Amino acid sequence: MTTYEIAVVAGMAVWLVVALAILIVLLRTIRLLRETRQPLGQISGTVTDLSDRLKPVLHNVEQASDQARRIATRLRDDADGVGEALKSASESTGRMVDLVEERVVEVAALLAVVQEEAEETFVTTASLLRGLRRGKDNVSTAKRVVRALGDRGAE
Repeated sequence: MTTYEIAVVAGMAVWLVVALAILIVLLRTIRLLRETRQPLGQISGTVTDLSDRLKPVLHNVEQASDQARRIATRLRDDADGVGEALKSASESTGRMVDLVEERVVEVAALLAVVQEEAEETFVTTASLLRGLRRGKDNVSTAKRVVRALGDRGAE
């Protein structure tokens, strides 16, 4: 055998060894895949079972989230409404205070006029009474004078 033939035979032997190694690896991979198929099937079944169990839970969580969102929206709307009501009440209160201040000023002015009129009436009445007393005193004096004159004329 020549060197070329030896090299060809050696090359074929290497190819056979490599092919045999690949075949062994493929057989081991197939066996390993078959061995992992059952646990993977169990895992897949467990995941499916968990998924089926979690669907109602997720549905309930979604409903609770929607309800919380609606409640938050209502609370925000109510808070806005309360804020508007407070603003309106504050404005109304401000207007009422202004009106009350105006009325107090008007009442104070009216009371000043009433007091002035009452004082004037009191002074006028006092003067009238004084005049009447003097007039009465004068009439009494005149009566005495007339009586005294009448008593002298009768004598």
